[in-house]
Amino acid sequence: DGGHASAPPSSTAVRRIATAVDRLGPTTFRPRASKAILRMLSQLAGQTPGPARHLLRLLSSAPLLTAQVFAALGGEPAALVRTTVAPTMQSGGTAANVLPSQASATVNLRIALGETTQQTVFRVRRRIRDPLVTVEVVEASEPSPESPTDNAQFALLAEALDVAFPGVPAVPYVMMAATDSRHFHRFSPAVYRFAPLDMSNAQRASIHGVDESVEIAALERGERFHRALLERLG
Repeated sequence: DGGHASAPPSSTAVRRIATAVDRLGPTTFRPRASKAILRMLSQLAGQTPGPARHLLRLLSSAPLLTAQVFAALGGEPAALVRTTVAPTMQSGGTAANVLPSQASATVNLRIALGETTQQTVFRVRRRIRDPLVTVEVVEASEPSPESPTDNAQFALLAEALDVAFPGVPAVPYVMMAATDSRHFHRFSPAVYRFAPLDMSNAQRASIHGVDESVEIAALERGERFHRALLERLG
């Protein structure tokens, strides 16, 4: 119920929605190491000297351990092994002295490999546990399938990469952002997300933000990559 803010009840629309969002913490979804992550660690182990090589080999052969380690690291490593939950918008109320009768929040989820949108919505509702909070799916798409790395297409990427970045191996990875490439899987089983740009941590953090940029030299190497790839496709 809405009303005047001078005598608020113990439960309000804003408090309910805030509680619902708070219940959707980082541990909402269980971590799981996908085949792509295990292949990434295995190939990195072959390129890594010293004790770190043994650690990478261990992680590549122990998916349960890898999932727990990555989840504990938080941030990008955690996003590689589980569905992420990020509250991005919240609204409710029209005046500073009025209790709103409705409040809402928008939550952005990136669904991990091996899970579905239906499973995700079920778990969100189960975690919120409030009959007065309605969960509405505004937009959804299933996770893209993993593309193979032992084929001619991935080999072409590796060859072009070696032209632009000599000595740098092509290693599989999980792309967490949503790109238009997810629509291409209906036409081909081999779809890869790859930008041939070397970026610092600060530059990667600036994506979608202020002063988003890359070095001119990185653009030049990227051009060499695309040229080499197109020539080999021909």
